[in-house]
Amino acid sequence: MRDRTGLLGMLSPRRISVVYLLVVIFAVFSITIPDLFLSSITLQSVASSQAVVGILAVGALLPFVAGEFDITVGSNMALSVIIITSLSNSHPGVGVIPMCLIAVLVCGFVGLCNGLLVGRFGINSFIATLATSQVIVAVALKISNNQQVLASLPHAFMNLGQGRSLGLPNGVFVALGLALVVWYILQFTKLGRHLYAAGFNREAARLSGVRTRPVVIGSFVASGLIAGVAGVVYVGQVGTFSNSIGAPLLFPAFAAVFLGATQFNFRPNVWGTLLAIFTLALGVQGLQLSSSSGGFWITPLFNGVALVAAVMFSRQQGIRQAQRAEVSVDRAEDPVNRAEVPVDEKTTSVSPLTEDVAATTPDSEVSRR
Repeated sequence: MRDRTGLLGMLSPRRISVVYLLVVIFAVFSITIPDLFLSSITLQSVASSQAVVGILAVGALLPFVAGEFDITVGSNMALSVIIITSLSNSHPGVGVIPMCLIAVLVCGFVGLCNGLLVGRFGINSFIATLATSQVIVAVALKISNNQQVLASLPHAFMNLGQGRSLGLPNGVFVALGLALVVWYILQFTKLGRHLYAAGFNREAARLSGVRTRPVVIGSFVASGLIAGVAGVVYVGQVGTFSNSIGAPLLFPAFAAVFLGATQFNFRPNVWGTLLAIFTLALGVQGLQLSSSSGGFWITPLFNGVALVAAVMFSRQQGIRQAQRAEVSVDRAEDPVNRAEVPVDEKTTSVSPLTEDVAATTPDSEVSRR
């Protein structure tokens, strides 16, 4: 009976709602437009277009886990693209690998600046990164002179960026590789536990010995480096810079981060984020294929609605968890009911995000949570 109850809990729509949404999207468009939607070209197109979005989402996920926002991931990616394209034309002898390394390191430096503004000077992350993103856009426009820049890159690099392996675009494997690394760090390392602790209750984490400031700063640095990698993948796929790139990818990335945070374990996670990206992209693709008017308006509309819905759903999940935690703590502290409270219910009243904080957080902090 307990195994059955656990299985039903795992299959609950509140836990894997994106999976059910994916099934509905696939079923609806498979019935209405089977010739277009079920073609291999459609699936490959979705995978190719969402590889860069997936990388950006993984980058934005790290500060989000630490309780912060990095709005610069899109503009930072554009900065990486213009650095590579500009160097390929002005200094072709440098080599494509050093160019890519320079671009990624510059983006990492931008992430460091964001981290210092937020972690050291205490500026709100949304405001700080929004301001920084405008500075990045200005730098990119200055370098490009507000013109489209065509990269002069080796054919081998472009073939690698535009090529496929095992039927999938190579950019997808870069996204999956980064996702595996970030998943391992968040799930199995002390650094991952500290990131979750900083995002869940920073003051409690600090009092329990977590160095929250370096953790927050490091999350922004990692986000910047990953955004730089996204720029490398993008320039390998497209080979050009334009002033329109970067910003349009920000909304689907954050929509996936918010929606993914409501999946599986009810906290920000890598696989929920990637699943949300593929689901939303497949929905957009199906609507565009079924639209008779071209569907150029569908992507921003769908992404905007998805972002609002994801934030609302995430907020409701947080309210439910907080209410359940308060009830569990009250019952555990009641001397009449203390003996009747199951062991697992007592432990779940404390944040499952980190073992370090759970072991040392004062009772008053737990009550407030």
